[in-house]
Amino acid sequence: NTYMLRRVGIAASVAAAGAATLQRRAAESHAAAPAPESLAAQRPPSVVRVAPLDDPPDVTLEYFALRGLGELPRLILELTGIPYDSVYHFGTGVYKPYAPFGQLPVLRDGPLLICESGAIARHLARKACIDGGDAADKARVDMFFELAKDLTSKKSGIHDPASADGKRLPPPPPPPPP
Repeated sequence: NTYMLRRVGIAASVAAAGAATLQRRAAESHAAAPAPESLAAQRPPSVVRVAPLDDPPDVTLEYFALRGLGELPRLILELTGIPYDSVYHFGTGVYKPYAPFGQLPVLRDGPLLICESGAIARHLARKACIDGGDAADKARVDMFFELAKDLTSKKSGIHDPASADGKRLPPPPPPPPP
């Protein structure tokens, strides 16, 4: 869909411009702060605004400074062009007192605070009207979302033959003869 691709391109351009501006401002104000060596670094969270700098967004997504459970919500925000702040956490645990279950990801949408990546993804899909046009479409979207979770949870069997899922896989074929 050309319209959606154009929207994604604009969102990516805005995101890049906003991120570059915030990175420059952060570098200017924290010039002496060393780069973190790991996610366990005792460092305050970093914020990237994917919205006009003069108009704070209603949506804030918080997750660790890596891909993982926060990636799907971030991709939905990017794809749909919803303005948001992205808060990247390191090893300080400053989110624990306000995160509903003491864990990330967490999404703030105005006064609403949501945790659990699946609930966040479904909330954002409803907000952006990409969750299906009718009840049957919505059910199919949920079905494929759950399938993707199942596939992701079982991929350890490919990498670890000793895992419960790995034991159910057929043995690998023998190597070809020399």
